[in-house]
Amino acid sequence: MSTVSMAICGIVIVIEIIFVPLYLKKMWPIKNNISLFYKMICATGYLLVGFTAAFQLDEINRYAMLMLTAFACSWLGDLFLHIPKPQKIFFIIGMFFFMAAHVFFCLSYFAAQRQISADLPIFTGAQIGIALAVVTVFFGIAHIKGVRFGIIMIPGIFYALFVTMMMIKSTALGITLLYADSSLYLVPAILLFAGGSCFVMSDATLALIMFDTRFKKFKLKVFNIITYFAAQLCLAMTLFFVT
Repeated sequence: MSTVSMAICGIVIVIEIIFVPLYLKKMWPIKNNISLFYKMICATGYLLVGFTAAFQLDEINRYAMLMLTAFACSWLGDLFLHIPKPQKIFFIIGMFFFMAAHVFFCLSYFAAQRQISADLPIFTGAQIGIALAVVTVFFGIAHIKGVRFGIIMIPGIFYALFVTMMMIKSTALGITLLYADSSLYLVPAILLFAGGSCFVMSDATLALIMFDTRFKKFKLKVFNIITYFAAQLCLAMTLFFVT
């Protein structure tokens, strides 16, 4: 990690610390053009970290290419989901981009995994089982608590499976890296686990906020946004280490 890269990452973190609170304050309770501007500044931060890390490589590898594609999809998802006076088409497009982002995240983890150990399968039965169990428990508890997702229930389940599998694969890659060389890959393993976990927590709270007014509270929104941008930054930072 070069001095220039460290400086850019430091600047991005400072910008996030400044603009995430500004975004939260301005978007609550109704999103608007100013909050959209603040949000896209924050979103551009994780994109910048990702590109900075990728371009310091001698050759941009498959992991980096797929991760950058995921960040680009996330950036577009951030844009479409926060357009003021939203229409259903914007919501659908935004969700599509985020679903695509999680697909590319999983593909990037598999690419890195194959580089370390080509014999490991894309998905194991245990990983699929865990993903199904986590999603079932979440929607089951939500139903018991009276949360009703309506017509979004079915696509919501599919989206939740993508997000959960992304977390599982990021954790699996971290474990694979530690198994290969724990001293060399400790930092990226932690970043992968933190990034995947924060993503799941962020999307879970967002679902509650969006579909049940009882959960539409500013403190919960703060948690949702902080975990989201923390997830993106953690995953972007892995590009400095996974080569």
